[in-house]
Amino acid sequence: MNYTFLNDRIKLICGDFLGVELDENSIDLLITSPPYNVGIEYEDFRDKMKYEEYLSFTEKWLSKAYRLLKEDGRICFNILLDKNKGE
Repeated sequence: MNYTFLNDRIKLICGDFLGVELDENSIDLLITSPPYNVGIEYEDFRDKMKYEEYLSFTEKWLSKAYRLLKEDGRICFNILLDKNKGE
């Protein structure tokens, strides 16, 4: 796993969230900025997919986040709001 910071209480992980292996119910705070599906150039991610495919991808990472968060855990994520998608 690629830690950008690690001590006995804090782990900062930089990488593909879907590829991260962590125990369920083990995260207190998850901060993420998922791909926006607006065509940003990433090294290894296609950021311009069909809207239905993007919704499926989003459901996948949100479901994983829910499983990994502790019962009283929190998630903070930065997303682009485009109210015109899906019309």
